[in-house]
Amino acid sequence: MKFNILIGKVILLFISITLTSCSRVEEEIILPTETILPTPTSPPTQTPIPSATSTSLPSPTPSQTPLPPAPQEAPVQVISLAGPIASPDAQISGMAWYGDTLVILPQYPEKNFAQSGAASVFALSKQDILDYLSGSYKGPLTPYRLSFQAPNFASQIPGYEGYEAIAFDGEQAFLTIEANHQGSMQGFLISGEIQPDLNQIRLDPASLTEIPLPVQIFNYAYETLLVAGDQVLTIYEANGTELNPNPSAFSIERASLTPNVVDFANIEYRLTDATALDENGRFWVMNIFMPIEFWLYTDSDPIFEEYGQGDTHTEYMNVERVLELIYDGES
Repeated sequence: MKFNILIGKVILLFISITLTSCSRVEEEIILPTETILPTPTSPPTQTPIPSATSTSLPSPTPSQTPLPPAPQEAPVQVISLAGPIASPDAQISGMAWYGDTLVILPQYPEKNFAQSGAASVFALSKQDILDYLSGSYKGPLTPYRLSFQAPNFASQIPGYEGYEAIAFDGEQAFLTIEANHQGSMQGFLISGEIQPDLNQIRLDPASLTEIPLPVQIFNYAYETLLVAGDQVLTIYEANGTELNPNPSAFSIERASLTPNVVDFANIEYRLTDATALDENGRFWVMNIFMPIEFWLYTDSDPIFEEYGQGDTHTEYMNVERVLELIYDGES
């Protein structure tokens, strides 16, 4: 079983989802370009500056490799939200489609959104989102609550740090949990059910399964989760050549809850969130880099080198792109 980057199908998008009053904006850092002037000799030799029309770029020679054309970047359309989910405390960890309903998962459903003694997640209908994007609906969207029934993991999992990802297959729900126990990171998978009337998600405590981590990096576990037939696939956040030379994902058999190693490609920067698999085994993941996560920095990114850089990626250190991947294992 193997994950591969689908050659020629990498899509670079400059994407962000802005939540009114709750977005945490990372500072974009632009490195200044330093021009080093030659030290004059005695006597100095003055070199005339060519005019703008007198300089032409040389044609590539056999020793020069032309750069790939810059990929197009997609415009961003902001979706404003209202209600409790628009609070800075929301800390949205993941989203997934249940039919035509987008379920929104806060990192701590039990901490900031408890109502009538129960934790909450939130949801929006696809039609409301489409109406907003088309301009037929004015004003922010207000997601509605779903009751979230789960064990008190804050007292059961040492170093519990909340939920990180969510995926659905029919009425069955899958979520990942992250923990940091005395400096040692852990990742878990748990399953449950969503009621068809969208009133509640209930987790099954007996299904809690620990997923091995390929390497130990502070605050990193599994934020990418998808369902492939009788398997649930999880992908670690860091898969760059220096940080994780032998990357691997895990497929968890839904019947036995047994994690199995799946080969994965080296992809620089951080992977977070995934779409569902399509009929051809394709899915899309967010691939991001913010300068504050300096340990992810690399001098060599094979994706940029093969497919080029968009305008914003050329200007800023930040990386925000969507990669199309394909899963060719059994489903």
